[in-house]
Order: sequence, then structure tokens, then C-alpha cells
Amino acid sequence: MPKIAVHFIGFLVNVDDSVLGLKLGDGFDIVKQSQQQIMKILSRIEFHYGVNGTMKGVLGFDTDGRPSGYYCIVKYNAEELEGTAQGGVVIRVDRLKGIEQSIRNKIRLLRLFKEGNVFLRFSCFYYMKDSEPAVFQIVREGPLADTTRFELVESEIANAQSFLANNKIPFGSPQVQLAFESFELSYESHNLGLAFLSLMISLETLLNLNNQELSYRVSRNTAVLLGKNCENSKNIFAEVKSLYGKRSKLVHTGKHETITHQDMLCLRNYVRDVIKEMTKIGGDRNFILNTLNTCGFGERPWRK
Repeated sequence: MPKIAVHFIGFLVNVDDSVLGLKLGDGFDIVKQSQQQIMKILSRIEFHYGVNGTMKGVLGFDTDGRPSGYYCIVKYNAEELEGTAQGGVVIRVDRLKGIEQSIRNKIRLLRLFKEGNVFLRFSCFYYMKDSEPAVFQIVREGPLADTTRFELVESEIANAQSFLANNKIPFGSPQVQLAFESFELSYESHNLGLAFLSLMISLETLLNLNNQELSYRVSRNTAVLLGKNCENSKNIFAEVKSLYGKRSKLVHTGKHETITHQDMLCLRNYVRDVIKEMTKIGGDRNFILNTLNTCGFGERPWRK
């Protein structure tokens, strides 16, 4: 049987027009589609899950509240599969899953590059049959708990592309990979306390060599690692120590009333910066922590 061209499409959420200038590489492009252009694919996805609201859930809006279209990641001719006598294709799950996972990992890295819960809400493959898209291999990601928008200014686009090119998932260090996955969980929980705890677990995984003096050790290592000068390190130390105090109160009382959304965003930003800095330094985590232990505030010898 002849080979049939198969195409990939995924639907981004929590983004705006600023991502349209981003080059993802490997044949993937970000495009903006009208509802009319992709109605048949979206209708098939909605039918697959048996729920209404799929289209609205991935629809982008202008700042004035008007619908502005769908932000899609596409890869045309993503794969060629053998056709069948019935007009279908022989599905090669392993090959298609690899394509889908490669772009999802790039999007996961964007959340590490900058704040914003960007992800592919739905994705699928399709081929053209009698001038109609035949949709298969549908994937849904969620939950959509955090609606923080991912936005890039013009000067950040080149840096974002460089970040995608220089980082890969999974990370080489198992501690960094675990911390990153805990970081991701903070976007998926509807419970502010659980989101906050998942971020603290990230910091503890990265910056604590033993189980002694957790609050002090995590706060100091964050301050030494990220502080641009002595005064900046002192401020970071005080802020992380305060956040850790809220973590302790949450664990011991089960109440998260003292934790604010801003606390969670602040902690998430520290986790993001720590992961990026440790990845940039490279090498063994224990070596990095021993280096931090011998450094004072604002020194950062690895930057010199």
C-alpha cells in the first residue's frame, strides 16, 4: 500500500500573539488559526471526549475580550504511514508518540524559561481522506488549574529559542529532574497550599544535602546561588526563610490561609532560577552544594 502523509496539530493555552515569532525547530511552527479553519478537527476532538466546551477551552482572546483565534503548533508531513485497503493508515504508536513528546517537552521548557502556564491542552494527528481531516491519536493534557498567561517581549524571543536549543528533558541530574517535575505540579493543583508545597519540595531536593537545619540551609544556598551581590543575597535569604516559615506552618497546621498567590509566584520564580542556574553550572549536585557552602553572599565564583 502507498505511504500516506500524517500531520500533527496541538492547541496551546495561556498564550498570546507574542509566541507567534518563536521558532521551535524540528519542523514545528506556531500559527494562529480561525475557528473556521480548524472546526472539523476540534469537533472530532470534542466528540472523542464526549464533552462540550473543548473549542472554548482552547480559544484565545484579545485584551478587549474578543475571540482572536486558536494558537496552534503544527508540523505538516510529520510522518508517513502505510495506508490500508479501507482508506486508513497503519498506526505506529511508538513513532507518533515520540513526535508528540518532543514538542511537549519544548513547551515544558518554556514554563521554565519564564512564568506562564503554557501547555498543549489537546493534540492529535490527522491525514486527509476525501478532502476531510481524519483525526486519530488524540491526547489531552491538564488540568487547567493555573491561567497565568505566557508572554514574550521582542527582546526575549531569541533568548527563549536559545534556551530551548541548549536544554533537554529529561535533565542529566536526577535531582534536577525531580525538582523540575515538582515545579510543574505547582501549575496543576487547584489547591494553593499543595502548589506551594510542591515548590518547596523542589528547593529542598536541589539545595539540601542532609536533613539538618532545613530552613537555614535552603535559604542560604538559594541566596548564595542567586544573589548578584551581598545585599541582594541578604534579601533573598530573608525572603526564602520567610517562605519556609509558611511552609512549616502549613505542614504542622494544615492551614494555608497565610500563603498568598504572590507567595506562590515568588517561590516558583526562585525554583525556576535555581534550576536554571544549577543547570548552567552543570556537574554533580553535591559538588555545587559544597561550593555554595564555602562561598559568601554575592561571591558566585562560577560566574567569573
